[in-house]
Amino acid sequence: MLDQIDLSVALDKAEYRAQISQLQLRLYALQQAMLEARVPVIVVFEGWAGTAKARTIGVMVRRLDPRGLRVHSITPPRTSEMQYPWLYRFWQKIPSYGRMAIFDRSWYREMLAERTASDADPQRWRVRCENAAAFERHLSNDGTVILKLWLHISEREQAHRFKSILKDPLTAHQVTGEDRRQHRHYHAYADAVEDMIARTSTSYAPWHVIPATNKYYARVAVMQAVIAGIEDRLGRKATPVADDVRDAGLDDASAAFRRQRRSMPNGLTSPLPQPPVVPSAIPFEPMRTEVAHILRRVDLTLTLDEKSYGKQVKQLQAQLYRIGLQLYHKRRPAVLVFEGWDAAGKGGTIQRLTAEIDPRSYVVHTIAAPEGEDKIHHYLYRFWRRLPPRGQFAIFDRSWYGRVLVERVEGFARPDEWSRAYAEINEFERQLIDFGAVVCKFWLHFSPEEQLRRFEARKTVPYKAWKLTDEDWRNRDKWPLYEEAVDEMLLRTSTPAAPWTVVEAEDKRFARIKVLRTVVQRFEAELGKVEL
Repeated sequence: MLDQIDLSVALDKAEYRAQISQLQLRLYALQQAMLEARVPVIVVFEGWAGTAKARTIGVMVRRLDPRGLRVHSITPPRTSEMQYPWLYRFWQKIPSYGRMAIFDRSWYREMLAERTASDADPQRWRVRCENAAAFERHLSNDGTVILKLWLHISEREQAHRFKSILKDPLTAHQVTGEDRRQHRHYHAYADAVEDMIARTSTSYAPWHVIPATNKYYARVAVMQAVIAGIEDRLGRKATPVADDVRDAGLDDASAAFRRQRRSMPNGLTSPLPQPPVVPSAIPFEPMRTEVAHILRRVDLTLTLDEKSYGKQVKQLQAQLYRIGLQLYHKRRPAVLVFEGWDAAGKGGTIQRLTAEIDPRSYVVHTIAAPEGEDKIHHYLYRFWRRLPPRGQFAIFDRSWYGRVLVERVEGFARPDEWSRAYAEINEFERQLIDFGAVVCKFWLHFSPEEQLRRFEARKTVPYKAWKLTDEDWRNRDKWPLYEEAVDEMLLRTSTPAAPWTVVEAEDKRFARIKVLRTVVQRFEAELGKVEL
């Protein structure tokens, strides 16, 4: 594929100057349109060493508002970043709604380095490509425009550029050991690039191969590709205006504001079309009736007396202490998810779970409605940034399953958003497990009658009354809708590596012991049996 690219195409300096200024103004107009429409944009720059990616990015952003963009220069992962799944650091860098993120190298840098290593693992490479495609699909389905550029030059041209760079003591440092290795193995690297493009170029995140022998042609081609991609998403053309216009009688700030408004496409404030929905890895289908009503089959008569509870809880907490040490020494992360009805006892169960664990080894995340940065990003963003490093626990009191529960029932997510979330969540958890995480998920279940009894009891206890809100009472009225959503969640997201455990929580003592015992058994299966 790469050897079919015409690398002789060129622009002379006069043609370049005639085009680049207008392209910069069009991109500026689109930046304002993106902000108004809350459409995030990711531009990925990959390519051969020596293709002057940084200079091309400089030309691209020269007339953009720097407050609306961020350029990320990606280096090999640091030691601290290697404590998390490999896409963790890129989830931290995704743009908020209406902003642009430009990656000078990206997640593909690490992938290509592994693919061209002498001990390359073909299975690991395939998984990397699948994870990259899933990452981009999740963002695209959320409305993100993703454009990926490969700047291409020949082996001979790369050698010529290296020679020129190395001649100058001020630029010689730019040719790194990684760059030299890439040149020595140019053809093997080209094969890896072709394989990468074939596996990860999609309708929602296409690759554009840009001939970069002539710098003027490359810069114009990059700008045209980016502009076309954003215009296609917005469904309209940008209208450039001269940037030297001044409004008589206005200060600079007011004049700049008016210029921005004039630069926006006509009718910009009208609703934009929804982004195209890309099929998830697992197609969504209506739930089958014969497997519905999972919760209604749960035996809520199970109880545990106080004496047995006291004896078992101490033994299990001692085992959990040992498991925490074992987790640390084996450098395995753990993710524990607690979902359940209001007043089902999640908080009390988490307290018993963490009672004897080293407090430095875990963080409990109480998840409510998103705020601040969490609210202006993809819904999984706030959970990626809360993942535990190797050897530690993250405990979620509510979690990413809110997408298919409260957001579904209350209408905070559209049907196409929550229906594709099942596959997105399964992919998310699969990446955690591939990294070595132990994942435990619990749904605490009881009857609506027991919930009412606990609600009434809370009203009379001062230190518990704050837990009872008007929203809790409203949710009771929607019990059948939530029950249906829970059944579907359990059906679609319980996997062999990350199974759901439904906990009979009519009796709190029984529920706590079941959770503790399940965690111990799950960890012993992963880490080996713990001897007291």
